[in-house]
Amino acid sequence: MRLGDQGELATVFDPEWLDFRLVWRGGFVSLDDARHGLMTGAKLHGTIVEEHLAEKRSGTYRGFYRYGGRVVFAYEENGKAILDSAWSKDGHFQRERGPAATHPMRELTRGGPTQWPQILITRGELGTGGPLAVDTLTLPETNPWGTLFFVGDHDFFANGDIALCTITGEVWRVSGVDETLAELRWKRVATGLHQPLGLVVVEDKVCVLGRDQITRLHDLNADGEADFYECLTNAYITSPNGHDFICGLQRDDQGAFYFASSKQGVCRLKPGGALEVLGTGFRNPAGIGLSGNGTVTTSVQEGEWTPTSAVCEVRDGGFYGYGGPREGVQTVPPLAYLPRGLDNSSGGQVFVDSDRWAIPRGQLLHFSSGAGTHFLVLREMVAGRAQGAVVPLPGEFRSGAQRGRFSPRDGQLYVSGLNGWGSYTVADGCLQRVRYTGGAVQLPVAVETRDNGLLLTFREPLDPRIATVPGNHFAQAWNYRYSKAYGSPELSVRHPQISGHDVLTIRSAHVLDDGRTLFLEVPELLPVNQIHLHVATNPDRTQDLFLTAHNLGEPFTSFPGYTTIAKTPVHEHGALPLVPPSRPNPFRAGPSGRELRIAAAEGLQFSTKRLTAKAGERVTLLFENPDAMPHNWALLKPGTLETIGAVLAKEIADPTAATRQYIPDDPAVLAWTDIVPPRGATTVHFNAPQVLGDYPYVCTFPGHWQIMNGVLTIE
Repeated sequence: MRLGDQGELATVFDPEWLDFRLVWRGGFVSLDDARHGLMTGAKLHGTIVEEHLAEKRSGTYRGFYRYGGRVVFAYEENGKAILDSAWSKDGHFQRERGPAATHPMRELTRGGPTQWPQILITRGELGTGGPLAVDTLTLPETNPWGTLFFVGDHDFFANGDIALCTITGEVWRVSGVDETLAELRWKRVATGLHQPLGLVVVEDKVCVLGRDQITRLHDLNADGEADFYECLTNAYITSPNGHDFICGLQRDDQGAFYFASSKQGVCRLKPGGALEVLGTGFRNPAGIGLSGNGTVTTSVQEGEWTPTSAVCEVRDGGFYGYGGPREGVQTVPPLAYLPRGLDNSSGGQVFVDSDRWAIPRGQLLHFSSGAGTHFLVLREMVAGRAQGAVVPLPGEFRSGAQRGRFSPRDGQLYVSGLNGWGSYTVADGCLQRVRYTGGAVQLPVAVETRDNGLLLTFREPLDPRIATVPGNHFAQAWNYRYSKAYGSPELSVRHPQISGHDVLTIRSAHVLDDGRTLFLEVPELLPVNQIHLHVATNPDRTQDLFLTAHNLGEPFTSFPGYTTIAKTPVHEHGALPLVPPSRPNPFRAGPSGRELRIAAAEGLQFSTKRLTAKAGERVTLLFENPDAMPHNWALLKPGTLETIGAVLAKEIADPTAATRQYIPDDPAVLAWTDIVPPRGATTVHFNAPQVLGDYPYVCTFPGHWQIMNGVLTIE
């Protein structure tokens, strides 16, 4: 904090040592440019004039009071309440420390002057369509303080107002959240928190999860601003590591808090203050979900010892694999794997707790930070192990979706997020409402994975003329490899050393007597990491599901023509058809030309946005991929970026897309590289176009094209 009317001195208070550790003059602090300053700590600027590093005090930190430019710290020593404050007097460091009852600054602990009286007004935007419309609560991005709205979490006050935090350390209150969103009123409540990525409102008081502690905010004089920043706990472990975030605060009916820590795992803080670690081995968990019956979920991100992103259902004492196998400890598999083209960077979850929304109460929703989308996760328990199916939901968010909560006022889903990591979305942050507009919602609401096929129950009746035709449906399956490598290729189940998908034969399809349940008979179904199911339910309606099947239930027999069909052993060559092998790239061979170099860059970008070539000249393009995810490079005809982009958006549901290196069969694609794995490289040779102009180039890997693109100018 700054000291003095002119900020001539600065100091840092350490709540573990209960001391002002350093005092300096001539500057303050700055944040690094990498990922908006979120990856490393603040850097000190100036000359150190005092160091207090000798002795660590024994006591309990309670928080601090803000009174204008003054800050008073509170802690206990030997059962006595202590206040501690620092200031600059005549350019020299001054400290006032002593019992709270007699401290000269005790008047500053009763509520300070209003610091941010402004009420900022924005107008929201109502979405169109149905049955789910995405409304936007417009953020006050133009504001007197330069606040960056990378939204970390949100929750609701009793009257329906919203509290939200930003990862840059602020808390705001949003009023006027009604059906029209015509006048949203924004009030700044608190600042100076440490990278908060979790928030809940308890008895109309905001509790914020920071990287350092859980802070409860107290407005002592009813002016709408926090005066006392109470430390509920700082017992958990953090570090300066760029990925050691603390995410996703939840609270149960008994008063226990839950959150996810990259360092420790999924944690529970009991009302008495005891901290428990429920599960470990999660790679960069970005949030959690908590059901009314105590079920806890979290997400993991693709990387080393994490073959792809996934949703995990946390059981007490479970180890979920990150860091590698542990001797004598069984690794718990995730609830559901997420193909990287579906969700490359996962957020948190929420259980539906509203009776006024489109999906029944108790169902689980998952959010994608990377894709800016959300999913329904259908959970089942087979042979004592949780597994699930992921169902994409309609609607896209302006920023990386991280948190979701249902409003007690209108019963609708509110989603917030940020673009601090790699995301395909367009805005720094968002606060949006997914509003049920009424009418039929044709989505699956239950799944059962049986030894001979799949039972899918839908919300609305099925058209038996469509659903009972086996050829109207498609199924494919693949596995992942658990290893120290970054992520995993998608591997054949029958041929584990081969990258590829196994096409599963759907022998028959049956709509059951309730009219809403479909059984797809798949005799060759095996336990597998990933099943992609494309289902036709009505003349104008299809649905994709991505299932994880650790175990298979008993065969389903209640359909005409049931017969026992023996499964082919896994090791038998040619047991199931594979998706065809990759076609050869015609640009890998041929004479070399003038060399152009380009590389993938952090944040789903190319290292350069513009290349140049002469009309008709021979070009050799060297593409390097130092990034942590796969990429390629493809050259398009002028004016076709959006058209090809629309084709690429559908590639995740195309079983042949991977074999084509995610290159569409379209004459608008002029040249391309194969998909290059992380830390790989490739070279292609082609003739530059003869016609002058700007030719877009893109990465065609699912979801990348919108931001990972550039232009080759032909001169």
